[in-house]
Amino acid sequence: MNNPAAKPSIEKLETYKPNFGKSKINNLIRLSANESALGTSLKAIKVLNSFTHNLNRYPPQVSDDLISAIANRYYLDKKKIILGNGSDELISIISQAFLEPSDEAIYTEFGFLQFPQAISVAGAKGVVAKDVNFTASVDNILSNINKKTKVVFLANANNPTGTFIPKQEVIRLHKSIPSNILLVYDAAYSEYINNNDYIDGSSLVDNYENVIMLRTFSKLHGLASLRLGWGYCSENILSNLMKVRGPFSVNTAAMLAGIAAIKDIEFQEKSVSHNLEWMRWFEKKLKLLNLEFQTSVTNFLLIKFPKEGLYSAQNAEKFLAEKGILVRGMNAYSLPNYLRVSIGNEEENITFIKQLKNFLDN
Repeated sequence: MNNPAAKPSIEKLETYKPNFGKSKINNLIRLSANESALGTSLKAIKVLNSFTHNLNRYPPQVSDDLISAIANRYYLDKKKIILGNGSDELISIISQAFLEPSDEAIYTEFGFLQFPQAISVAGAKGVVAKDVNFTASVDNILSNINKKTKVVFLANANNPTGTFIPKQEVIRLHKSIPSNILLVYDAAYSEYINNNDYIDGSSLVDNYENVIMLRTFSKLHGLASLRLGWGYCSENILSNLMKVRGPFSVNTAAMLAGIAAIKDIEFQEKSVSHNLEWMRWFEKKLKLLNLEFQTSVTNFLLIKFPKEGLYSAQNAEKFLAEKGILVRGMNAYSLPNYLRVSIGNEEENITFIKQLKNFLDN
């Protein structure tokens, strides 16, 4: 007797399981998920605390108030904004809407793991473009384009490396790809980037039909648990994505908290300032510990450890977990001798460096 079978592309997939780490310590310091170091805007928390009515009602399919708040904050055309249950959902529905089983989609070597997952779920073939010095290579992306290519995924800045490609390279990439190929530009960490040579992708969307910029409320705004993201794209792309997106994928609480969070500019500026200050502090401390790391424009650092032996990344991760500190191992990215560490609050950062020094002094 034959049992129901999933599509072959699904059967061979592994379930995507974010690795936040494990520890037996109750009061954990979690520096493994690139979450907001300062928590959540008090204005957003106030909205959530008062949200106790009409739980029996479905949310609106589209929150005009949230879309208007996003448009006003970033000076965007509100007709081009789509909301999602985190940017993860948008990555998935982009793949479902624009990829057929015979198609190919390109993503970078150390890019977001959700890219190849979404490509495979759509039944298409994922093609890896090798990085150069842990940074996306425009030349390597372009060399992999062929007649089957329909989508290019680029996270800029990139997770887990923390690197970015400058404005002129992004423009060169876009100019060089055929107009029938969709460029998915994931700018999840753009608010943290203090560099005049960076482009968030919105200007490309305003001038071209084949670009979608993705953003999230999970990082700077501290709303990771509510799952809220948004995209900026042409009205034609948006219309097709709405055909795939579930009608109620964003809940009312997320919408209301999102409005409050994006209007709280004081909290955003405080978070960016905190991140910049402690990123510099981290870099100084890691140099004193003789540890190599990737220079990062995000809210995390990729730290290198010896490939094997007492001071390996695996032993460091285990030691820190025993002290109640969770960091992110990089085995899923084929980087076994690296750990990714998020910037935390002052106490968390100081405790992490103290325990890391204790580990290295063993």
